Amino acid sequence: ARRPDTLLVAAGINDSAVPLAGAEGDAESDAGADGTVDFAQLTGSLDALAATALGHNARLVVAGPSWLDEDRTRAYEGLRFTRARALALRVFLRSWCEANHIDHLDLWEPLRERTDLLVDGLHPTAEGHRALYEHLDALGR
Repeated sequence: ARRPDTLLVAAGINDSAVPLAGAEGDAESDAGADGTVDFAQLTGSLDALAATALGHNARLVVAGPSWLDEDRTRAYEGLRFTRARALALRVFLRSWCEANHIDHLDLWEPLRERTDLLVDGLHPTAEGHRALYEHLDALGR
């Protein structure tokens, strides 16, 4: 049986989506008084993945999310995608990874403000994937 030494988990835009119902206007409607967003369910999932990786002597690496062009995104299956919520996820992931000594791959900057690299405001074009690859390749050097 294979025994991978690294487990890569992507916590991306879908993890930051908010339901259309009850999400009245403000992207931070579920934020606390200090502006933080509760990602309790994601915390539990990441904690479980970290324990599983550690139990198999593997390294956990968490990637994401990438920048999004909120002006071009559309609601999808009852969900909407906001830059504020994606930024909250980015901050949460960075903090969780730091607190748990887990490697974090920040995918935000390679696509930031580069609307031409996104097909629909969320998903990278072929050139967008190339920009992500080049970013990750540079980190590996």
